[in-house]
Formats: sequence, structure tokens, C-alpha cells
Amino acid sequence: MTAAPVASALLDAGARESVLAPRDLARLQSLVDLEGMHTSAEELRRAPRLAEVEVLLTGWGTPRLDTELLEAMPALRLVLYAAGSVRRLTSDAFWRRGIELVSAAEANNDPVAEFVIATTVLALKGQHRAQTYLAAEHALLTSHTGLGIYERAIGLVGFGSIARKVAAGLHRFGHEITVWDPYLSEAEAAEADVQQSESLIELFGHNQVVSIHAPWLPGENDRLIGHRELSALPTGATLINTARGALVDENALIEVFRAREDLYAVLDVTWPEPPAADSALYQLANVGLTGHIAGSVGLEQQRLGRLVVDELERWLAGEGLQHRVTEERARLRA
Repeated sequence: MTAAPVASALLDAGARESVLAPRDLARLQSLVDLEGMHTSAEELRRAPRLAEVEVLLTGWGTPRLDTELLEAMPALRLVLYAAGSVRRLTSDAFWRRGIELVSAAEANNDPVAEFVIATTVLALKGQHRAQTYLAAEHALLTSHTGLGIYERAIGLVGFGSIARKVAAGLHRFGHEITVWDPYLSEAEAAEADVQQSESLIELFGHNQVVSIHAPWLPGENDRLIGHRELSALPTGATLINTARGALVDENALIEVFRAREDLYAVLDVTWPEPPAADSALYQLANVGLTGHIAGSVGLEQQRLGRLVVDELERWLAGEGLQHRVTEERARLRA
């Protein structure tokens, strides 16, 4: 019988407890020879069997896998990342090694998509308008002109995994969904039943809800969405950002939304995060700050651990990995 591969874990104790339900921890321990569960690189380096480790479980709190750490693990073949974006985890040295990498981003993307779908429904229903009117007038809003959750125009900035899930979920309402994404082919757009927009200005100018899903590429698309795009939003439109705060010029957003009380923004992410204590974002009645809750929280996080343990089972069985991340895919992800 082939011996189980030696494995180790390197992530925050809190993250480990939140992503690994007892049954998934038991599965993990049955599949590998787990030498230890570590919370820091220094602690991991002291592990007597570190040179034998073939599988490394990582997640929130894991430091970057740099040259020094990787050289201490010459047998490492598979890294399981029980979180989303791998950008802070990987290094050039990691990619040169050819180590296989699994990310639980897909499991983390599901609650983000559900958050966007729910927020879109509330926006089209006019929740903010009704709440604002009730608080100011102590009366129910009687005019619902322009409101309604069916057959509306929805715009998506970027069309990665989350945006595709959002589009699929919103199609049941009969919406016309338009996407701006320079990497999206006509064939992919047709398959997903979405329209393509040639420019951000066009996208922002023709949709009642615009949701941001583009990856942030530091130095390349900082403040991708600025004054021109925000000013183009139709009357009563809603902006949703669950991607990265740095994609939006927040000074421009403050200026535009201060001048146009008909607009509403739901910002789950900001730059910096949280906003500075004196930021006008806290004061604008038509800006809702939700504090980065769109991604997996609470019990939702257990789906991340379940995904990577499932992938470990496939890997050990010689089956293809369903959630493998390549260097190119990592560069284009949020």
C-alpha cells in the first residue's frame, strides 16, 4: 500500500477553524500524513519533517511563498489555498517551481454573486428611495415610477467568475445584461447570453444598475472608473462595487454623488479599507458602505475548506483538478 503523502498547514488559527468543518478536517487527516498545523512561517521552518512535505494547506494569514520558504520544502508538489485571490500567496519563485495550485475562489465567489443579485433586486425595487422618503416624510412612498425588478438594463464591468454567476442569476428576471470586458470574445458573450459594450462610458450611460467585477491590476487599471463614467449614470441608477476599491476614483464618486442625490452606490470595498475617518463616504446619504461582507463570512467559509479537501481527493486519485490556478489565470483574477 502506498504511503500517504506528508502534508502540512500554514494559516491563521482562526482561519483554520473557520474553513475546516470537523468532518472535513477528519477527511484531510485520513488522506495525508499531516505533520502539523502551523500559524507562522517561523513555526513551519522548525518542523522536523518539513523537507518531506508534498502538500501544503494555506489560506488567510499565509505569508507569501517566497524563495527561502520554498527551498525548505523541496518535495512540495501541491498547494491548497482555502481562500480566494492567490496574488498575495504566490511569487515568481513559486511559479518557476511548477507546483500545482488549487484555490477555493469559486466557493468564495458564490456568496459574492448572491450578494450582488440581492442588492440588484433591492435597487430595482427602490429600497433606498423608499427608506429615504419614509425617514424624511414619515409617510410611505406613493410614486413608484421607474421601479421594478423585471426586464431592466444591467451593466457588468468585467466578466470573470463572479460576474458570470451574477448574469446567470439575473437572467431569470428577463434583464438585458451588457458587459464591458476587453478579454471577452463574441462567442463567450453569445454563450452567456450577454451583450457587449464597446466602452465604459456606453455601459454606464445605458444601465440602471452597474456592478463592478473587474480584477484590479495595480499600476494598470487604478481608478478605472472616474468622473466621466459616474456622471454618465442614468437618473436613479445604482452602482455596486464588490471587486476592489482601487478600481473607482473615490474623489470623483464623492463629487458626483454629492451633486446627484438620485444616484445610489453600494460599496462593499473601498480604497483604503476602511475609508479614512474623515472620508465623505461616511456622510453621503446615497452611499451605502457594507464593510466587505460580500465574500464568505461565518459558516459560508466552510465551503472553502470542503472544496480544497475535495480537490486533494481528486489529486490523490490521479484525477484532473477542477480548481487549478495557473500563472496566467492568477494575473487576470481579482
